[in-house]
Formats: sequence, structure tokens, C-alpha cells
Amino acid sequence: MLGTGSMARLLRGVVAVLIVAATIQAYGPNLFFFFTILSNTLAVALLGGQALRPRWMGSNGLFRGGVTLYMTITGLVYAVLLAPLDIDVGAYAPWANYVHHTLAPAVVLIDWLLFPPLRKLDRQAPWIWLVFPAVYFVFSLIRGSITGWFPYPFLNLDELGAGGVALYSIVILGFFAGIGWFIRWWADERGVIPESGTT
Repeated sequence: MLGTGSMARLLRGVVAVLIVAATIQAYGPNLFFFFTILSNTLAVALLGGQALRPRWMGSNGLFRGGVTLYMTITGLVYAVLLAPLDIDVGAYAPWANYVHHTLAPAVVLIDWLLFPPLRKLDRQAPWIWLVFPAVYFVFSLIRGSITGWFPYPFLNLDELGAGGVALYSIVILGFFAGIGWFIRWWADERGVIPESGTT
């Protein structure tokens, strides 16, 4: 199977280690309330698992697709909304910021595009992938209302109000849905085993 060679395994393992190092370098009491950290943690599990058991990548399409979606959104939101405005995204060294927001998202997405899973994905996959970000948004809003701290400016109820946050949330979830559809479509086009029996 393509993508299971020693070089591909090594590269995935190296990126997984870099993500862990970048997460250790970052600090702060709210570290694991950032979507970036959560999605990168999932990426460590994905890349590390594929480095150790490369053939796993051929049959874990639902998990791979979800992580690919979350990491792609992490990179896009940072590049489009946060970086241009020089928004504070936590206590980061420049290299760690690059790993979390640019390198890792790019590697996970390219890995999916070059080596999609063998099995085609169920049509419901993009909707399943939306559950995690939807729960994250709701949790962040509830927690922020209690603590007064919001992980991202577009979730800040105090500054944007309910209407502004709702608008940003709908737009971002729309991106999730659109990119999720593309990720599923790509696997459907490249997959060689029918949907039935996929996981």
C-alpha cells in the first residue's frame, strides 16, 4: 500500500514528535481549551499510530478524515482570521506556533490527499465530524460566560455579543461542513473498497 514505506513512517513520526515538543513548550492554565491544541493532540495520535502501524491508515478513514478536517480548519482559521490581525494565540515560541498552525496542518492534509484510505467513507461522515467542533463551540461559550475568558476573539460574547458570535460560528461551521464534504469526496474518488463495512 502506498504511504506505508519507511520514509513515510519516519516523516509522520517526526512530525508527531514535533507536535508534542511544541505543546510542551506552550504553557498557560487554559492551554487545552484551545481548539488548536485539541486538534494537534488528535494529530499526534493519528501520525504516531500510522508511523507505528502504517497499514492502519488504510482502514481508519473516519478518524483520519476527522483529524484532517480539524487540522485543516486550524491552519485556515489561523492564516485567515488570527495571523493577519496579530491575535494572541497563547504563549508560543515562533517555531512551536509554526508547527501547530502551519506545518502539522499541512502534513496531515497532504497525507490525506496523497494517501487516502482504501475504503470509501459513509455519506454521513461529514456530519459526524461536525459533532466535535459543535460541542467545542458550545462548551467554550458556556465556560467563557462563567470565567470571562474565551479562547478566540470570534467566540467572545462580551465583545461581539450573541449575534456576532452566532454569525462567526455559522460561517466557521460552514467551512467545517464544506471542507468535510471535500475530504469525504476525495476519499470516495480515490477509495477502492465500497462503503459497506467501512469504519
